[in-house]
Amino acid sequence: MKIAHLSTFWPIGYGLSLYTDLLIAGMRAHRPQRHTILAEIGSAPAQTEAYECIPCYRRDEDYVEHIVAAAQVARPDVLIVQYAPDLFGHDNRLPRLLARLRELGVRPVVNAHSVYPENWRTGYRPGRSAAAFDRAVAEHAALITVHSPRMKHDLITRGVAPDLIAVVPHGSRILPEGDVGASRAQLQIPRDAKVVLFFGFLWLGKGIEFLLDVFRGVLRQVPDAFLLVGGHTRHRRWSFYVSYLRVRAALLGISRRCRFWGGFIPQDLVPTVYATADVVAMPYRQDYSSVSGVMHETAGMGKLMVCSRIAKFDEVELNIDRALTAEPHDREAWIATTVRLLRDEEWARQMKQKIRCFAEQTSWENVGKLHLDLYQRLIEGQS
Repeated sequence: MKIAHLSTFWPIGYGLSLYTDLLIAGMRAHRPQRHTILAEIGSAPAQTEAYECIPCYRRDEDYVEHIVAAAQVARPDVLIVQYAPDLFGHDNRLPRLLARLRELGVRPVVNAHSVYPENWRTGYRPGRSAAAFDRAVAEHAALITVHSPRMKHDLITRGVAPDLIAVVPHGSRILPEGDVGASRAQLQIPRDAKVVLFFGFLWLGKGIEFLLDVFRGVLRQVPDAFLLVGGHTRHRRWSFYVSYLRVRAALLGISRRCRFWGGFIPQDLVPTVYATADVVAMPYRQDYSSVSGVMHETAGMGKLMVCSRIAKFDEVELNIDRALTAEPHDREAWIATTVRLLRDEEWARQMKQKIRCFAEQTSWENVGKLHLDLYQRLIEGQS
Protein backbone atom coordinates (compact mmCIF):
# COMPACT_ATOMS: atom_id res chain seq x y z
CA MET A 1 0.00 0.00 0.00
CA LYS A 2 1.62 3.22 -1.18
CA ILE A 3 0.47 6.28 0.78
CA ALA A 4 0.86 9.93 -0.18
CA HIS A 5 -0.16 13.12 1.61
CA LEU A 6 -1.33 16.40 0.12
CA SER A 7 -0.41 19.13 2.58
CA THR A 8 1.77 22.03 3.45
CA PHE A 9 5.08 20.95 5.01
CA TRP A 10 8.27 22.15 6.69
CA PRO A 11 9.69 24.76 6.94
CA ILE A 12 6.18 26.23 6.63
CA GLY A 13 5.27 26.22 10.29
CA TYR A 14 1.49 25.84 10.19
CA GLY A 15 -0.29 23.16 12.21
CA LEU A 16 -0.79 20.94 9.15
CA SER A 17 2.97 20.56 8.70
CA LEU A 18 3.26 19.16 12.21
CA TYR A 19 0.09 17.08 11.83
CA THR A 20 1.33 15.46 8.63
CA ASP A 21 4.76 14.74 10.12
CA LEU A 22 3.31 13.14 13.25
CA LEU A 23 0.71 11.13 11.32
CA ILE A 24 3.43 9.68 9.09
CA ALA A 25 5.45 8.71 12.18
CA GLY A 26 2.36 7.12 13.73
CA MET A 27 1.65 5.03 10.64
CA ARG A 28 5.29 4.05 10.19
CA ALA A 29 5.33 2.68 13.75
CA HIS A 30 3.23 -0.17 12.29
CA ARG A 31 4.20 -0.16 8.61
CA PRO A 32 7.69 1.34 8.11
CA GLN A 33 7.44 2.28 4.46
CA ARG A 34 8.40 5.65 3.00
CA HIS A 35 5.54 8.08 2.43
CA THR A 36 5.27 10.72 -0.27
CA ILE A 37 4.25 14.31 0.50
CA LEU A 38 2.90 16.36 -2.39
CA ALA A 39 3.46 19.74 -0.78
CA GLU A 40 2.74 23.35 -1.54
CA ILE A 41 5.63 25.33 -3.00
CA GLY A 42 7.59 26.88 -0.17
CA SER A 43 7.94 23.51 1.52
CA ALA A 44 11.47 22.14 1.28
CA PRO A 45 12.21 19.27 -1.16
CA ALA A 46 13.49 16.40 0.95
CA GLN A 47 14.18 12.68 0.97
CA THR A 48 14.45 10.92 4.31
CA GLU A 49 13.90 7.38 5.46
CA ALA A 50 10.35 8.38 6.45
CA TYR A 51 9.21 10.47 3.50
CA GLU A 52 9.91 12.17 0.22
CA CYS A 53 8.61 15.74 0.02
CA ILE A 54 7.78 17.04 -3.47
CA PRO A 55 6.65 20.70 -3.62
CA CYS A 56 4.28 20.94 -6.59
CA TYR A 57 1.47 23.51 -6.19
CA ARG A 58 0.53 26.96 -4.91
CA ARG A 59 -2.56 27.51 -2.81
CA ASP A 60 -3.45 30.80 -4.55
CA GLU A 61 -3.51 29.26 -8.07
CA ASP A 62 -5.60 26.70 -9.91
CA TYR A 63 -3.57 23.85 -8.48
CA VAL A 64 -5.49 20.91 -9.96
CA GLU A 65 -3.31 19.88 -12.89
CA HIS A 66 -0.06 20.55 -11.00
CA ILE A 67 -1.09 18.10 -8.29
CA VAL A 68 -2.41 15.60 -10.83
CA ALA A 69 0.92 15.66 -12.67
CA ALA A 70 2.81 14.98 -9.42
CA ALA A 71 0.38 12.19 -8.52
CA GLN A 72 0.92 10.58 -11.93
CA VAL A 73 4.61 10.30 -11.10
CA ALA A 74 4.16 9.20 -7.47
CA ARG A 75 1.31 6.74 -8.22
CA PRO A 76 0.01 6.30 -4.66
CA ASP A 77 -2.77 3.88 -3.83
CA VAL A 78 -4.17 6.38 -1.31
CA LEU A 79 -3.71 10.16 -1.26
CA ILE A 80 -4.64 11.83 2.05
CA VAL A 81 -5.72 15.44 1.55
CA GLN A 82 -5.08 17.40 4.76
CA TYR A 83 -7.95 19.76 4.12
CA ALA A 84 -8.12 23.31 5.44
CA PRO A 85 -9.87 26.12 3.53
CA ASP A 86 -6.87 28.46 3.72
CA LEU A 87 -4.76 25.78 2.02
CA PHE A 88 -7.14 24.41 -0.64
CA GLY A 89 -9.97 26.93 -0.76
CA HIS A 90 -13.72 26.64 -0.37
CA ASP A 91 -14.39 26.62 -4.10
CA ASN A 92 -14.57 24.28 -7.12
CA ARG A 93 -10.87 23.38 -7.25
CA LEU A 94 -10.82 20.63 -4.63
CA PRO A 95 -13.84 18.71 -6.00
CA ARG A 96 -12.27 18.90 -9.49
CA LEU A 97 -8.98 17.64 -8.10
CA LEU A 98 -10.65 14.68 -6.37
CA ALA A 99 -12.45 13.74 -9.59
CA ARG A 100 -9.18 13.85 -11.58
CA LEU A 101 -7.40 11.71 -8.98
CA ARG A 102 -10.15 9.09 -9.19
CA GLU A 103 -9.63 9.01 -12.97
CA LEU A 104 -5.97 8.11 -12.30
CA GLY A 105 -6.99 5.21 -10.05
CA VAL A 106 -5.88 7.05 -6.90
CA ARG A 107 -8.17 6.81 -3.86
CA PRO A 108 -8.41 10.34 -2.42
CA VAL A 109 -9.14 10.54 1.30
CA VAL A 110 -10.14 13.97 2.61
CA ASN A 111 -9.06 14.45 6.21
CA ALA A 112 -11.37 17.29 7.27
CA HIS A 113 -10.13 19.16 10.32
CA SER A 114 -13.27 21.30 10.65
CA VAL A 115 -16.88 21.16 9.49
CA TYR A 116 -18.26 24.65 9.03
CA PRO A 117 -21.90 25.79 9.44
CA GLU A 118 -23.83 24.63 6.40
CA ASN A 119 -24.94 28.14 5.40
CA TRP A 120 -21.48 29.66 5.55
CA ARG A 121 -20.78 31.55 2.32
CA THR A 122 -18.18 29.92 0.07
CA GLY A 123 -16.86 30.30 -3.47
CA TYR A 124 -18.25 26.93 -4.57
CA ARG A 125 -20.74 27.03 -7.45
CA PRO A 126 -23.56 26.26 -7.64
CA GLY A 127 -24.74 26.77 -4.11
CA ARG A 128 -22.17 29.17 -2.63
CA SER A 129 -22.50 27.43 0.76
CA ALA A 130 -20.38 25.15 2.94
CA ALA A 131 -23.06 22.46 2.59
CA ALA A 132 -22.87 22.56 -1.23
CA PHE A 133 -19.07 22.40 -1.07
CA ASP A 134 -19.10 19.45 1.33
CA ARG A 135 -21.54 17.51 -0.86
CA ALA A 136 -19.31 18.13 -3.88
CA VAL A 137 -16.26 16.89 -1.99
CA ALA A 138 -18.19 13.79 -0.88
CA GLU A 139 -19.25 13.06 -4.45
CA HIS A 140 -15.63 12.49 -5.50
CA ALA A 141 -13.78 11.43 -2.34
CA ALA A 142 -13.16 7.76 -1.67
CA LEU A 143 -13.43 8.48 2.07
CA ILE A 144 -13.81 11.47 4.41
CA THR A 145 -12.20 11.26 7.83
CA VAL A 146 -13.19 13.57 10.68
CA HIS A 147 -12.07 13.84 14.28
CA SER A 148 -15.33 13.69 16.26
CA PRO A 149 -18.83 12.19 16.12
CA ARG A 150 -20.29 15.72 16.00
CA MET A 151 -18.33 16.46 12.82
CA LYS A 152 -19.71 13.28 11.26
CA HIS A 153 -23.22 14.19 12.34
CA ASP A 154 -22.91 17.66 10.80
CA LEU A 155 -21.82 16.20 7.45
CA ILE A 156 -24.65 13.67 7.48
CA THR A 157 -27.27 16.36 8.13
CA ARG A 158 -26.21 18.16 4.95
CA GLY A 159 -26.52 15.04 2.80
CA VAL A 160 -23.19 13.19 2.98
CA ALA A 161 -23.62 9.40 3.12
CA PRO A 162 -22.75 8.01 6.59
CA ASP A 163 -20.76 5.10 5.12
CA LEU A 164 -18.42 7.59 3.44
CA ILE A 165 -17.38 9.16 6.78
CA ALA A 166 -15.02 7.66 9.35
CA VAL A 167 -14.26 9.16 12.77
CA VAL A 168 -10.55 9.04 13.63
CA PRO A 169 -9.26 11.07 16.60
CA HIS A 170 -6.62 13.75 16.27
CA GLY A 171 -3.37 12.33 17.62
CA SER A 172 -1.61 13.23 20.87
CA ARG A 173 2.18 13.53 21.01
CA ILE A 174 3.28 11.84 24.24
CA LEU A 175 6.12 13.82 25.80
CA PRO A 176 7.49 14.16 29.34
CA GLU A 177 6.29 17.22 31.24
CA GLY A 178 9.78 18.70 31.19
CA ASP A 179 11.81 20.51 33.82
CA VAL A 180 9.55 23.31 35.07
CA GLY A 181 12.30 25.26 36.83
CA ALA A 182 14.75 25.12 33.93
CA SER A 183 12.05 26.03 31.40
CA ARG A 184 10.91 29.03 33.42
CA ALA A 185 14.48 30.18 33.87
CA GLN A 186 15.11 29.89 30.13
CA LEU A 187 11.99 31.89 29.26
CA GLN A 188 12.36 34.34 32.16
CA ILE A 189 9.10 33.33 33.81
CA PRO A 190 8.89 33.73 37.64
CA ARG A 191 10.10 30.43 39.07
CA ASP A 192 7.54 30.10 41.89
CA ALA A 193 4.51 31.42 39.96
CA LYS A 194 1.29 29.57 39.21
CA VAL A 195 1.46 29.84 35.43
CA VAL A 196 -1.57 29.94 33.14
CA LEU A 197 -0.61 29.47 29.48
CA PHE A 198 -2.44 30.40 26.31
CA PHE A 199 -0.71 28.82 23.31
CA GLY A 200 -1.26 29.24 19.58
CA PHE A 201 -2.14 31.80 16.94
CA LEU A 202 -3.92 34.89 18.28
CA TRP A 203 -7.18 36.03 16.70
CA LEU A 204 -10.61 37.18 17.79
CA GLY A 205 -12.12 33.69 17.87
CA LYS A 206 -9.70 32.54 20.58
CA GLY A 207 -11.30 34.57 23.40
CA ILE A 208 -8.06 36.14 24.60
CA GLU A 209 -9.67 39.40 25.76
CA PHE A 210 -12.03 37.32 27.90
CA LEU A 211 -9.05 35.38 29.25
CA LEU A 212 -7.38 38.62 30.38
CA ASP A 213 -10.52 39.50 32.31
CA VAL A 214 -10.65 35.99 33.80
CA PHE A 215 -7.00 36.20 34.79
CA ARG A 216 -7.65 39.42 36.71
CA GLY A 217 -10.18 37.46 38.76
CA VAL A 218 -7.77 34.56 39.22
CA LEU A 219 -5.03 36.93 40.37
CA ARG A 220 -7.24 38.25 43.18
CA GLN A 221 -7.43 34.74 44.65
CA VAL A 222 -4.00 33.46 43.58
CA PRO A 223 -1.63 36.46 43.92
CA ASP A 224 1.34 34.48 42.56
CA ALA A 225 -0.49 33.61 39.32
CA PHE A 226 1.20 34.54 36.03
CA LEU A 227 -0.25 34.58 32.50
CA LEU A 228 1.89 33.68 29.49
CA VAL A 229 0.26 34.35 26.11
CA GLY A 230 2.40 32.27 23.74
CA GLY A 231 2.18 32.94 20.03
CA HIS A 232 1.30 35.76 17.67
CA THR A 233 -1.09 36.65 14.90
CA ARG A 234 -0.85 34.52 11.78
CA HIS A 235 0.19 37.56 9.69
CA ARG A 236 2.41 40.37 10.92
CA ARG A 237 0.10 42.99 9.44
CA TRP A 238 -2.40 42.06 12.18
CA SER A 239 0.13 42.68 14.95
CA PHE A 240 -1.89 45.71 16.09
CA TYR A 241 -4.18 43.15 17.77
CA VAL A 242 -1.35 42.10 20.08
CA SER A 243 -0.68 45.76 20.84
CA TYR A 244 -4.35 46.16 21.72
CA LEU A 245 -4.16 43.14 24.06
CA ARG A 246 -1.15 44.64 25.81
CA VAL A 247 -3.04 47.90 26.35
CA ARG A 248 -6.07 45.99 27.65
CA ALA A 249 -3.87 44.09 30.12
CA ALA A 250 -2.47 47.43 31.34
CA LEU A 251 -5.98 48.87 31.78
CA LEU A 252 -6.99 45.79 33.77
CA GLY A 253 -3.98 46.25 36.02
CA ILE A 254 -2.45 42.82 35.28
CA SER A 255 0.54 43.77 33.11
CA ARG A 256 2.99 43.06 35.93
CA ARG A 257 1.82 39.41 36.01
CA CYS A 258 1.41 38.99 32.26
CA ARG A 259 3.71 38.33 29.33
CA PHE A 260 2.93 38.33 25.61
CA TRP A 261 5.37 36.24 23.62
CA GLY A 262 5.25 38.59 20.64
CA GLY A 263 6.13 36.21 17.81
CA PHE A 264 5.88 32.73 16.31
CA ILE A 265 7.18 30.03 18.66
CA PRO A 266 9.57 27.69 16.80
CA GLN A 267 8.75 24.00 17.01
CA ASP A 268 11.85 23.05 18.99
CA LEU A 269 10.84 25.52 21.72
CA VAL A 270 7.23 24.34 22.06
CA PRO A 271 7.90 21.68 24.76
CA THR A 272 9.80 24.27 26.80
CA VAL A 273 6.87 26.70 26.63
CA TYR A 274 4.40 24.02 27.73
CA ALA A 275 6.73 22.95 30.54
CA THR A 276 6.38 26.38 32.16
CA ALA A 277 2.61 25.94 32.58
CA ASP A 278 0.51 24.75 35.49
CA VAL A 279 -2.72 25.16 33.48
CA VAL A 280 -3.30 25.67 29.75
CA ALA A 281 -6.36 27.84 28.99
CA MET A 282 -8.37 27.50 25.78
CA PRO A 283 -11.24 30.05 25.93
CA TYR A 284 -12.14 29.64 22.25
CA ARG A 285 -15.31 30.93 20.59
CA GLN A 286 -15.54 28.96 17.29
CA ASP A 287 -19.14 28.15 16.33
CA TYR A 288 -18.37 25.12 14.19
CA SER A 289 -17.40 21.50 14.79
CA SER A 290 -13.73 20.57 14.97
CA VAL A 291 -11.19 19.48 17.57
CA SER A 292 -8.16 21.21 19.04
CA GLY A 293 -4.58 20.31 18.22
CA VAL A 294 -3.49 22.48 21.17
CA MET A 295 -5.70 20.41 23.48
CA HIS A 296 -4.07 17.20 22.23
CA GLU A 297 -0.59 18.71 22.65
CA THR A 298 -1.55 19.75 26.19
CA ALA A 299 -2.82 16.25 26.97
CA GLY A 300 0.27 14.63 25.49
CA MET A 301 2.47 16.65 27.82
CA GLY A 302 0.32 15.79 30.83
CA LYS A 303 -0.68 19.39 31.53
CA LEU A 304 -3.89 20.54 33.19
CA MET A 305 -6.39 22.38 31.02
CA VAL A 306 -9.54 24.48 31.13
CA CYS A 307 -11.53 24.76 27.89
CA SER A 308 -14.65 26.40 26.52
CA ARG A 309 -17.74 24.19 26.55
CA ILE A 310 -18.15 24.23 22.76
CA ALA A 311 -18.06 21.64 19.99
CA LYS A 312 -14.29 21.96 19.63
CA PHE A 313 -13.81 20.45 23.08
CA ASP A 314 -16.38 17.65 22.98
CA GLU A 315 -13.50 15.24 23.64
CA VAL A 316 -12.68 16.93 26.94
CA GLU A 317 -16.27 16.67 28.13
CA LEU A 318 -16.84 13.10 26.92
CA ASN A 319 -13.43 11.47 27.36
CA ILE A 320 -11.64 13.35 30.14
CA ASP A 321 -13.92 15.25 32.54
CA ARG A 322 -16.69 17.82 31.99
CA ALA A 323 -15.38 19.73 35.02
CA LEU A 324 -12.46 20.90 32.86
CA THR A 325 -14.83 22.87 30.63
CA ALA A 326 -16.82 26.05 31.27
CA GLU A 327 -19.35 28.02 29.24
CA PRO A 328 -17.41 30.37 26.97
CA HIS A 329 -18.86 33.59 28.45
CA ASP A 330 -19.19 32.49 32.09
CA ARG A 331 -16.41 34.50 33.70
CA GLU A 332 -17.08 33.28 37.22
CA ALA A 333 -17.02 29.61 36.16
CA TRP A 334 -13.71 30.15 34.35
CA ILE A 335 -12.20 31.84 37.40
CA ALA A 336 -13.45 29.13 39.77
CA THR A 337 -12.17 26.25 37.61
CA THR A 338 -8.77 27.85 37.04
CA VAL A 339 -8.32 28.69 40.72
CA ARG A 340 -9.27 25.16 41.76
CA LEU A 341 -6.77 23.65 39.33
CA LEU A 342 -4.06 25.94 40.70
CA ARG A 343 -4.83 25.42 44.39
CA ASP A 344 -6.50 22.02 44.91
CA GLU A 345 -3.55 19.63 44.57
CA GLU A 346 -5.55 16.40 44.99
CA TRP A 347 -8.15 17.37 42.40
CA ALA A 348 -5.40 18.51 40.03
CA ARG A 349 -3.69 15.13 40.46
CA GLN A 350 -6.91 13.28 39.59
CA MET A 351 -7.46 15.45 36.51
CA LYS A 352 -3.86 14.92 35.36
CA GLN A 353 -4.35 11.16 35.58
CA LYS A 354 -7.46 11.37 33.38
CA ILE A 355 -5.68 13.63 30.90
CA ARG A 356 -2.70 11.27 30.62
CA CYS A 357 -5.05 8.32 30.05
CA PHE A 358 -6.79 10.19 27.22
CA ALA A 359 -3.43 11.08 25.67
CA GLU A 360 -2.32 7.46 25.67
CA GLN A 361 -5.59 6.36 24.05
CA THR A 362 -5.12 8.95 21.29
CA SER A 363 -1.36 8.57 20.85
CA TRP A 364 -0.12 9.04 17.29
CA GLU A 365 0.80 5.35 17.17
CA ASN A 366 -2.79 4.37 17.96
CA VAL A 367 -4.18 6.94 15.55
CA GLY A 368 -1.73 5.86 12.84
CA LYS A 369 -2.97 2.27 13.17
CA LEU A 370 -6.58 3.42 12.81
CA HIS A 371 -5.68 5.25 9.58
CA LEU A 372 -3.81 2.25 8.16
CA ASP A 373 -6.70 -0.10 8.92
CA LEU A 374 -9.13 2.24 7.17
CA TYR A 375 -6.97 2.50 4.06
CA GLN A 376 -6.41 -1.24 3.90
CA ARG A 377 -10.18 -1.81 3.96
CA LEU A 378 -10.58 0.92 1.34
CA ILE A 379 -8.15 -0.83 -1.00
CA GLU A 380 -9.80 -4.17 -0.37
CA GLY A 381 -13.17 -2.66 -1.25
CA GLN A 382 -14.63 -2.92 2.25
CA SER A 383 -15.16 0.84 2.69
